[in-house]
Amino acid sequence: MFCFTLSLPLLGQEKAAKSEPTEALKPNVVELGGGYQIFPAEQAGNSLYHQKKRIFTRQGFSVRAILAQSQGLLFYGLDQEGKEYLEILNPEDGAKLEPLEGGYYLFIAKGGISRVLRVYKGKEIQDLLAKSNTAGNFVYNGVDAGVFSHITGGEQVTSPDGKTQYLYSFKLHVVYQDREKITNLAPVVTAYSSKLDLRWVKKDQIEYRSIEGKVERLNIH
Repeated sequence: MFCFTLSLPLLGQEKAAKSEPTEALKPNVVELGGGYQIFPAEQAGNSLYHQKKRIFTRQGFSVRAILAQSQGLLFYGLDQEGKEYLEILNPEDGAKLEPLEGGYYLFIAKGGISRVLRVYKGKEIQDLLAKSNTAGNFVYNGVDAGVFSHITGGEQVTSPDGKTQYLYSFKLHVVYQDREKITNLAPVVTAYSSKLDLRWVKKDQIEYRSIEGKVERLNIH
């Protein structure tokens, strides 16, 4: 089960080293792209490097994966008891992680940025809809699947009671615990709020309320 913490700047961590692992030890180096490395691989007390400089280490903690974002570097790892952690290294002001059901996370940053994340099979931090900054409204069926939305657009409309309101358009997506890729669901859902009320009524069926107030149900396969 995940333990959730939000990291602070590393004032209490070990001082950053000035050089990367030596050439002789390169077989134990995990190359992550973007100039990031983990050394030594899958060992307690290992370190995360960027551009040949150590940027993070914690006694007894094993860094396993990262996800680089402009709002803060996400990293995943295990402590000596095997507890899992997903944290933000030097988060931008306002950036935070919120744990969701099923081991998923909501990443929030200033400017209305919202992303749904997970750690896939203990090896990779996944942004489930990397091209969108409006992913959210995640709900989990308690078994093996989650559904979430992202905003595709919107417009000013006159509601049935004569008020001018903003009508949001959403696309829905389903993610399964044992599948790497998400599935895009067909319907476009509209609502007068960016908070879409999605609910599971069965382990393979969700419901939402239309702008007319009608309850719509959608089978998830």
